[in-house]
Amino acid sequence: RIKVAASEKTKILGWYPSVSAPDYEVIIDHDEKHSGTRCASLRSLVKEHRPFGNITQAFSPDEYIDHRLRMSAWVRTRLKSGTAQLWLRVDTGDDWKSNDVKPGKFDNMDDRPIEGDTDWTKYDLVVDVSQENTSIVFGLMLLGEGQIWLDDISFEKVDKDVPLTGTYAVSRCPRKL
Repeated sequence: RIKVAASEKTKILGWYPSVSAPDYEVIIDHDEKHSGTRCASLRSLVKEHRPFGNITQAFSPDEYIDHRLRMSAWVRTRLKSGTAQLWLRVDTGDDWKSNDVKPGKFDNMDDRPIEGDTDWTKYDLVVDVSQENTSIVFGLMLLGEGQIWLDDISFEKVDKDVPLTGTYAVSRCPRKL
């Protein structure tokens, strides 16, 4: 059961909670924030949870075609187990939620996950966006038990001398050796 608060006070317009992980709750938190008046929060509801909880958003890459893109976000964690990871992916296909999408460059912070309890910390993910990309998809996932907060997400074009992060290509199926 995914629990997403339905009131206007806590509704997260434009964001999608993970449908594959019903053991997590996504809310708008007005008490804990990096700046402004609120932030998004994701927390585990049960001790024996399924794989991960996730909040996701997608948008058109038009403004970033043929550029290097940096996503910056502030994250705070209170983790009893597991990790938190921001992720950023550029896809090729008609609809990022359909089976026609071909995943492209991807960074999910697998090589640098956020662990334990952390204060607000800024993280950057950098990928290249090319002509064939049709969507930019990003989010924050919780793999374990605890609570995480997300605030002040920004996207900007950066120079090619800014190092890429997690730029490996993702395929739909495993490849044989």
